[in-house]
Amino acid sequence: MPSSGESRLDHSGGKKKHALAGLAAGTAVQANDVAKISKFEELEGLDFSFISYDENTVFSHDFFQLLKSSFDLIKLFDPIFKELEVREKAGQPPPTCIIYDRYCVGAVDIAKKIGVPSYIFYSCGAVHARFLQEAPRMLTGKGPFPLKDDGTMEPVAGRVDIPGLPPMTGPDLLENTFTDPCWRIRIGQAMAESSGVIINTFYELEKPQIDEIRRQCAEQAAASGRKTSEVFPVGPLSEAATFRDRSFVQGASAGSSERAESLQWLDSQRPHSVLYICLGSWVRWKPRQVEELALSLEASGQSFLWVLSRSQEALPAGFEDRVRDSGKGYIASGWVPQLHILQHASIGGFLSHCGWNSTIESISLGVPMLCWPQNAEQPLNCRYIVDVLKVGIQVGHMTFAGPALVKRDEFQRVFRILLEDDEGEAMRSRAQQLKLKAEEAVAAGGVTQRVLDELTEMIPVQTA
Repeated sequence: MPSSGESRLDHSGGKKKHALAGLAAGTAVQANDVAKISKFEELEGLDFSFISYDENTVFSHDFFQLLKSSFDLIKLFDPIFKELEVREKAGQPPPTCIIYDRYCVGAVDIAKKIGVPSYIFYSCGAVHARFLQEAPRMLTGKGPFPLKDDGTMEPVAGRVDIPGLPPMTGPDLLENTFTDPCWRIRIGQAMAESSGVIINTFYELEKPQIDEIRRQCAEQAAASGRKTSEVFPVGPLSEAATFRDRSFVQGASAGSSERAESLQWLDSQRPHSVLYICLGSWVRWKPRQVEELALSLEASGQSFLWVLSRSQEALPAGFEDRVRDSGKGYIASGWVPQLHILQHASIGGFLSHCGWNSTIESISLGVPMLCWPQNAEQPLNCRYIVDVLKVGIQVGHMTFAGPALVKRDEFQRVFRILLEDDEGEAMRSRAQQLKLKAEEAVAAGGVTQRVLDELTEMIPVQTA
């Protein structure tokens, strides 16, 4: 939700006053929900003010429909940009900088108009940020996808190489490339035009991407005569990296009945024996795919905790009763405490869609993954988890029509590798090493704190 906040930050022994305008997509959250951020204990003493949309302009829209045309979504921020201009023309002190996410790329233009720096924030990690940085070249006929006579791109099924990224295939890039390419081109341009790029990652996790983003920023700046955009890896921005002991998990059982029941069920399972299954809140399960996964779980005898908020009617007849009676499975139909589940001693792996939040939570808690990407940037994350970090196994494959149907034999194969074979144990060991690096990054005086200090030092001081 677009918001403006004024904060006092103490650095280098002195008080610095900043007025920050933070702009983020707000189709799913009301302004009063975002305002709750100001109540966080960590932000005590800071002053917040909010500029919000007319609700009729935004929240009557279906989020999935808006995503079909990201430029339509971007236009919804125009009233916010105009309000900042009006305030500036009226002599009110402008923000000292604007921090915006990729759905608000128009913010870079308004920042230029009112004469303040702007920083683009990537919540999806450096792999996706690096791809989007390359979009102006890739999506204008200069990359691996040839342009057709009508100006659209010709899909390429074979290998695609992008500097700083592991080898991809055309289907891996389908949604990022052939859906709304103009918006992605604009994001890549905004990266070069902004004062900095803020990414939810840490250097030890995505070194190749961060190094390449920095190199490309320097090259683009030299070619255009602009100042180089700085890159700030400020993650992991997840509570997962602050989990230290089991007492925190046990203390979480006092919430909703589903929350308490899921954790109590995990308490009854053997260490590293349970597969946690969650494909996020956006995935719309196909009935045949639900059936194949359910039958594979039952045939393999694999213990599991499956978050299936919709499509439960597609489960095979009697499946829920059978797994409940055997004690082998728990099916959650509502919200569950994912961080607490991933940190539980009984969890042996995470069957995930590879959304970045789930990915960085799993890595920060040392849990290896079965990678089953569905859309958006998820196939890119999958390739990095599997081929570079080597803490996951890919499930199925992408096609130009989306993820292919995964059959029960394939599920049983990857269950066995991750939870029974030496290969899975090696992945768990590597995941635990990344967990330690995540904890080091967010520790007091760690690299994340140092990067945040560098960022705040770059923000101009408010003089008015």
